[in-house]
Amino acid sequence: MATIPPDTPIIEDLSPAQVADLIDQAATLIETDGLEVGDYWTRALFQPYEPGMPCCTAGALAAVSGYREGIDAEKSFVGVSDYDPETGVSEPDHPHLVMATAMKALGFREAEDLYDWSDNASDREVVAGLRYAAAQIRAQAGGAA
Repeated sequence: MATIPPDTPIIEDLSPAQVADLIDQAATLIETDGLEVGDYWTRALFQPYEPGMPCCTAGALAAVSGYREGIDAEKSFVGVSDYDPETGVSEPDHPHLVMATAMKALGFREAEDLYDWSDNASDREVVAGLRYAAAQIRAQAGGAA
């Protein structure tokens, strides 16, 4: 599995196997530390991620990809765009490769759909979904599941 130094967001290209490894790591994080409902991790807007905190699906994916601040997870990982109230224009969303790949493998087109699923599923369902998504990515890339 890919090993990510703490506090070092992954911003370069990743192979399908590396993305699948990160999705597996997110599943393990949720399996070990629990599933957070309604936030990336406990009080994400007020405190950085620390190992041992429960995370929602997007938060776990962001945490294993090196994102520690909630606002960074929101903007740089989930890819939520800025909105200019003066012009009424929003920049297009640009999710991180791991987020976009996980969403596609799980069958979600919008981050909000992933949030809803994560908030309404059990820990086991989320872990199983993430493990299945990682296996799908590996299989599509021609690697071992």
